[in-house]
Amino acid sequence: MPLPFIVAAGVAVAGIVGAGGHLCAKDTNEKAQKVAKEAQELYEYAKHSLEEKQLKTEKALVELGNAKMHVLDTSMKQFLTEYDKIKHIQFNDPVGIHEISKFTLDPQDAIQIREMTNIYSASFASGAAGVAAGTAVALAASGALPVITGELAMAGSALAAGEIGMAAGFAGSALSFGAVATPLAVVAAPVVLFTGISASMKADENLEKANVMRAEAECAVEEMRTKEVLSDAITKKSEMFYDLLRDLNVMFSECSGLLAGVVRKKEGTILKKTLTSADFTEDEIKLISVTRSLAGAVKTVINTPILSKDGSISFESNKVYEDTVEALPTLNYDVNTVKSINFKAKPIKVKNKKSSSQAVSGTTVMSASRNIAAIVIGVILATFFAGNIAYHITNGQYMFLFISSLSANVIAVWLFLFSSVTMLIGKFNGRKTEKLCSIVSGLSLSILYVQYCRTAEQMDHYIIFSLVFFLVFVILFCVFSVIDKWSSRDFFLGEALVMAFWPLAFLVYALLCKLLWFSEGFCLVVTSVLMCLISCVGMYAVVSDKNPE
Repeated sequence: MPLPFIVAAGVAVAGIVGAGGHLCAKDTNEKAQKVAKEAQELYEYAKHSLEEKQLKTEKALVELGNAKMHVLDTSMKQFLTEYDKIKHIQFNDPVGIHEISKFTLDPQDAIQIREMTNIYSASFASGAAGVAAGTAVALAASGALPVITGELAMAGSALAAGEIGMAAGFAGSALSFGAVATPLAVVAAPVVLFTGISASMKADENLEKANVMRAEAECAVEEMRTKEVLSDAITKKSEMFYDLLRDLNVMFSECSGLLAGVVRKKEGTILKKTLTSADFTEDEIKLISVTRSLAGAVKTVINTPILSKDGSISFESNKVYEDTVEALPTLNYDVNTVKSINFKAKPIKVKNKKSSSQAVSGTTVMSASRNIAAIVIGVILATFFAGNIAYHITNGQYMFLFISSLSANVIAVWLFLFSSVTMLIGKFNGRKTEKLCSIVSGLSLSILYVQYCRTAEQMDHYIIFSLVFFLVFVILFCVFSVIDKWSSRDFFLGEALVMAFWPLAFLVYALLCKLLWFSEGFCLVVTSVLMCLISCVGMYAVVSDKNPE
């Protein structure tokens, strides 16, 4: 065969073989692309499914955390306020409630729960949505305070939940909070998923890489499915504890309000006495025991971590839930028993707290503006009217200590107007400003009492005048006492009560100087000192008796 034909035939064969090779490489690359795409879709589908489960778990944990914080800020705070007044008393549990005594709250528990409330409250009230939500998750998942530090109280800080190891973040979540060892942490995607199939690589290498991608994706998917199962379990457990805490708090808040009414009635409004076991009847001791047991049960539920150190459902949570559910019928029976008793005391309702950080933030700004305006208006009105009012009420050219009675009355009226107007307009809710206004008002009322005495003693029918004056302010006290939604109610209750004491103190003054022949100056000093104590201490005590928001 001639040489040209041989060369031509060789080229043709080579071309056919080369074309076949290219076709084989193309098929291999297409298969590699298909495997890589399937691997990515498999991972993305599993990731999307896990994220949906995570959002549901996140929501359940936030709701449980908010519920815990609500209980701590309302019924538990009310109970601790009253418990401080009776914790020194040694009570023997009445017959019939020994079954629930294992839940009893002791003084050390009360200290722990108060510290817990203070630290978590700071984060909830920080105004940062992520911080409040993250704190709710920490409180729900970790139960009792894992670390007694100020970290949770720092708005905008990175939250820590102690031993559970919540350090990683939700992917794309506002919480910026997660758990490395729990389904709250997203499974990291295999790095090869994001490298793609390179056209410059050989077909066999591309196919090998695609198969690796598929294997790693399947491994990640399996891990995410495991996390889904655990996520479902956490969601279910959170919802179970939420329902349990809600049922307990219904009973606890009723008993706590009733106990608050009984204790406050026993200790008095102004000159509060130290209570002893002799002050309480057997029925009232039963109320104390039942309420204390409910507080212990609530604390146990709040303290119980949903998650263990390795991120799994804690064995402790299962046991606490079962024990508490088992005790619910007995607790419910004892609560109904004490509720059927007439304690002759009005239950004190506790105010609901807002758990939404955004609502708290907006309310805080509005309240601050309102309170500043209240102080400014108080200063202006007091300055404008004090002198004129003092001039008209001053009776005679007397001396008050080292200044004239007119000057003393100007000071007293100014202080009274300033504190009263400020409290009437502002909304301080037991904060330091309200306590300061209560002391200022009490001081002004003790000074004005002296002018009341000098005015009344010159009347022909001072006894009738004193009785009428007394009845007027007792009626005002009664009117204020039935108003529940007025934030400054307690302040004006105190003022009405102090002024109702004026005629009583004056009658003592009149009795001493007119019938027993003591000097007027001595009698005035004695009753004025008494009124000063009643005014300042009483006003402060009435205002301090409520819980600040």
